[in-house]
Amino acid sequence: MPVAILFAFGAMGCYVVLGLLHKAADKANCRPAQINIFLFGWSALFALVAMVAAGHYPAPPAAVWRIAIPSGACGATAIFLFQTGVRRGKIATSWLIVNLSAAIPVLISIFLYGEHVSLGKLGALAAMLVSLLLLWIEKRTREAAQ
Repeated sequence: MPVAILFAFGAMGCYVVLGLLHKAADKANCRPAQINIFLFGWSALFALVAMVAAGHYPAPPAAVWRIAIPSGACGATAIFLFQTGVRRGKIATSWLIVNLSAAIPVLISIFLYGEHVSLGKLGALAAMLVSLLLLWIEKRTREAAQ
């Protein structure tokens, strides 16, 4: 098994825990802005410790700054909007839509960077489209029942 797959499964596991913690924060009536600032504060601390432990001291090149600043802004905005939205809707739907957003970078990688399209990738993209369609149908059915 390639080591990249292990990293991918590790990331998936952490995203699962993150989703559960978002629901726990909502149930505990935590404010989205506070969740956001502490989530990113602790993330920065853990990343700094990992970087120093690996011997990569905090003196990043300019390319890192050009990528990290907009990435941090997008990440903070996404988490804040997600946590705020969870208070007004269902986490199952919100979390599914957030995860379905993975289709966009996959499509960009295929079309812009010429990434190989395997049968598995096509199947995953088709499943994402079916998921969105089922969410839309479920919402329309619920609205019609009301």
